Amino acid sequence: MKIRDRLLLAAERQFAEHGALDATLSRIRADAGASVGALYHHFPDKADLYRQVWAHALADYQRTFWASIADSTDAESGVTTGVTEHLRWVTDNQYRATILMSPRPPGVRDSDSNREFLTSVARWWRTHARYGTVRDLEFDLLYALWLGPAQEYSRQWVSGSIRTAPTDVAAELAAAAWKSLRNN
Repeated sequence: MKIRDRLLLAAERQFAEHGALDATLSRIRADAGASVGALYHHFPDKADLYRQVWAHALADYQRTFWASIADSTDAESGVTTGVTEHLRWVTDNQYRATILMSPRPPGVRDSDSNREFLTSVARWWRTHARYGTVRDLEFDLLYALWLGPAQEYSRQWVSGSIRTAPTDVAAELAAAAWKSLRNN
């Protein structure tokens, strides 16, 4: 594994376990087995490292989510698979999920890859809304109804408030999302 990748993984764990403020570059460097020079060669400061870790986690999540809905055969399978994959990703990637539930660093939301992802999901949704299969909703409301309950469950699980893994409640949350989004 390349040193940059080792640094990102070590930082991911430190930021998830200690938060962006309390994680230290010396601990990240030590965990990655990297020299001071290697750390600063790849990341000029802690803020940049945090931004890169956050962007990496977001890209990984978005790739997984988009793959789950892009190939769906209909709106119902896309909605339910989207929820199920969201919860599976959180369960399988607890550190990355914790990072994404932490404060977003400046600039990530406005990245080209994020805009492309949001545009693709919105286009997918509008196609099904035009056919009348799902409700025609503004994107922010759509997100809240589609993934809001799954996201809240994930937050509580990541924080340790809930012990049952997100994948264990995926079917129920996916069914609830479909009930709230389908066009009756």
